[in-house]
Amino acid sequence: MLDLMRRHASSWIIKVALGGIIVVFIFFFGWGGPLEKDQHYAAKVNNEVISYDNFYNTYQTEIEKIRLRFRGAMPPDLLEKLNLKKNVLDRLVDQSILRQEATKLGLFVNTTDVRNEILLDPSFQRNGAFDPQIYKMYLSTVKMTPDAYEKTLNQELLASQLAKLITDSVKTDPDELKTLWHFQNDKLVLDFLLIKPEDLKNIPVPDEKALEAYFKKNELRYVIPASAKIEYVWFSWKDLLTNISITEAEAQSYYRLNQKEFENPEKIKISQILLKLPDGSTDAEKEIIKKNAAELEQKLKSGADFPKTAQESSQDESTASKGGDLGWITRGSVNQAIEDEAFKLNKGQISAPILTDQGYHLIMVEEKVEENITPFEEARDKIIQRLKEDQAKRQISGFAEDFYEQTYRTEKLQEQAKIFGLEAHESDSVTKSGGIPGVIDDAAISQEIFELKTGEVSKLLRNGDNYLVAQLIEKIPERIPALSEVQSLVVKDYEKDQAIASSMKRAEGLIEELTKDPSEADSIAKKNDLSWNSLDPVSRTAGFVQHLGKSNQVSEMLTSISRNTPIYPIPITTPSGTAIVRLSKIEPASEDEYTKGASEFRSWVLEVKRTEFLKGWLRMLRDKSSIDINPKLL
Repeated sequence: MLDLMRRHASSWIIKVALGGIIVVFIFFFGWGGPLEKDQHYAAKVNNEVISYDNFYNTYQTEIEKIRLRFRGAMPPDLLEKLNLKKNVLDRLVDQSILRQEATKLGLFVNTTDVRNEILLDPSFQRNGAFDPQIYKMYLSTVKMTPDAYEKTLNQELLASQLAKLITDSVKTDPDELKTLWHFQNDKLVLDFLLIKPEDLKNIPVPDEKALEAYFKKNELRYVIPASAKIEYVWFSWKDLLTNISITEAEAQSYYRLNQKEFENPEKIKISQILLKLPDGSTDAEKEIIKKNAAELEQKLKSGADFPKTAQESSQDESTASKGGDLGWITRGSVNQAIEDEAFKLNKGQISAPILTDQGYHLIMVEEKVEENITPFEEARDKIIQRLKEDQAKRQISGFAEDFYEQTYRTEKLQEQAKIFGLEAHESDSVTKSGGIPGVIDDAAISQEIFELKTGEVSKLLRNGDNYLVAQLIEKIPERIPALSEVQSLVVKDYEKDQAIASSMKRAEGLIEELTKDPSEADSIAKKNDLSWNSLDPVSRTAGFVQHLGKSNQVSEMLTSISRNTPIYPIPITTPSGTAIVRLSKIEPASEDEYTKGASEFRSWVLEVKRTEFLKGWLRMLRDKSSIDINPKLL
């Protein structure tokens, strides 16, 4: 178990992995049934077929769930990163294996079990009771019929029964729990030596032959990506504003019909002096502060200058330097107690001390404006602009469709742009992932452009309020440049790589020396003109370490360095150079904290162990099973 923790030290990584594995036995999708004659299969597991339709429907359902999670704005490369097709197929295969094993063991799920699971699912409840409308809406979103969902749920429950049967025998050991808890929560005090590449001497200057060899070996680093030269028109409703006019009568009509929009609430401009109440103030302390506030009130009412007094006495850091100025307020914009008193005052009046959670406030009203309605003359320009924008937003969709239709029909983008009052632009550096430089960074738009043939017009593309129509002029294929084109960059990379290699070699030699006699670490560093730098205490699950950064190397170091091996045996590459790390000491976490969280930690560890056990059990069954994956599917 400790080895598992070392390999997956960051707790969030374990939780994510756990979530993914739990899905394997909690969230399966349909079963293909006995061997089918349908040749369009996704996989065959022993004597069962997972049909292509079953796989496809499952895959689409999972996509819909991801879209729901991202509220429709799913990152374009997410499905590829998740390797969703393979994961869905793996789940279906594991489900089939589990179903077959459950059948052998005589397990079953009846209609009542499925019905109760749906009725008691909080996702389908409103105010604690099952709501059929929520259930129907969910089925519509994931594109499943009630029968299909209930069949899926039946398989989930059956798989859960079997998973529970398999994992119930997994237990935890109290000593193991405490060891794991300390592994996660103890703090490591680390020191490091940093070998900076720029400090190294005798880095060879590349001659022509060495540079050519280096370039040939690393030429893929310098590939000039494929690009496209296009003409395009990028426009939005804002481009229609200049052609829209609003009459005086229309503006006045809007003003009459939307009077509430032009109502201005009563507002006052106030200043304050605050005497704070320290946390945990006693009644006697509160009484003293209240008395001090009352004395300031009398001083002010006797003629003392409010801004000067605020600068001298107010404990509100944000307003004291400004003479207590709080600016304009309306009802509902400040503490209720302050509002109630301030709006009773006339201009120039000062309040009695007002108690809030912060302390005692003295308020003075600087100016007061009664509730009023903005006259039409003042609102006219804003109304006209509003009406223009509303009209442009209503017209843009039809305008965009008309422009696209004419451009697509004639294939003369520049000509149509002039006719429609738009401006055509040219770009010769559109790449497959970079969008249109200076306009939009959108891989989907790049993909659309690269699928065009020379002279072809794109679809009408939309991004937010903006529309795009592009026409491909030319495609420039990917190429490896000549060394002369990128020589300065290659020289820079060569020198950098040589310096890194030299620093790594030096670090390896120092590590060998330090490992032989860790007690001489300080003298060894001094002898090599280096000094140990201390790091703030860090847990093994931190991931990121100050000065060392975040990498697999850092994670591996955190989980393997120990009192027995205080010098980490591998140099760590950092943004600043090559680091050698040693463990100075371990600060044990509090036993009280362990006692408080032991129960929750035990549950978490038990879940991890059960998951690992189930994964191993599934691997064993997979090895025994005949599994045929359709090679065309993935």
